[in-house]
Amino acid sequence: MREWFNKYFTVVKMTWIQTLEYKANAVVGTFAIFSGLGIEYLIWKQVFFSQNLTEIRGFTFYELMAYIFLCMIVGQLKSSWATSLEMIESIRTGELNKYLIRPISFFTYHFMIFIGHNSLFYIVYITILILFPIVLPGWAFQTTFQIIGFILALIISIYLSYTIYFCMVCFAFWFGEVRSLIVAYNVSNIILSGQIIPLRLFPDIIREFIYLTPLQFLVDFPVSIATGSVSYDLWLQKMLFALFWCVIITVIGRVSYRFGVRVYEGFGA
Repeated sequence: MREWFNKYFTVVKMTWIQTLEYKANAVVGTFAIFSGLGIEYLIWKQVFFSQNLTEIRGFTFYELMAYIFLCMIVGQLKSSWATSLEMIESIRTGELNKYLIRPISFFTYHFMIFIGHNSLFYIVYITILILFPIVLPGWAFQTTFQIIGFILALIISIYLSYTIYFCMVCFAFWFGEVRSLIVAYNVSNIILSGQIIPLRLFPDIIREFIYLTPLQFLVDFPVSIATGSVSYDLWLQKMLFALFWCVIITVIGRVSYRFGVRVYEGFGA
């Protein structure tokens, strides 16, 4: 166990060093969040004040802005589409061979790379999250349970997002071009996970369908805990459901990878 930990921790550490060479990425990412929030602010302000609304589906204007702001941060923290494109390229070019002949897991290795690449974003965005209840008290993280629940749900979100991408990466064993699938999923995921529009604002039939999928746990669930939108008696039920999806998708990914390796021909190696 210690050997396994040291091996993959080294991967995280080396990726972290590489990430420090591109500090501007964190600045650009932070700017993207605040610029996106500015656009959302102008749109929803027009909706609220032009219709003389005080709330929409339980959201006041400023509660909605706080919710969307947290959704944007969580959406950035769990995004692993760039890592998945690198994994697809490894399969296409034959670089996967080095993972087959060495005691390194293709799944775990790239998960550690994903953590390492995002580590700078984790520091910046977590700092913002710490300042959030100080600058805007009463809108989120009002209790210790909300903080703990948010952290647990965020960890689940990051892992679940990566495993979903990994399942799609495995299509590269059978199809020559699957990057378009990643892009299509990434766009639909931004919308259907609640990153732009809260799931509570979706039509009932669409929202109920999303609640049957793991998409609700990628963004909406962690933010709902942070803002107190999920009652404590539903926490355990939803957490168990999220862990259930983690297990199911992990198994699907591992099985797909094993069958994929059997047909892998190592072109480009």
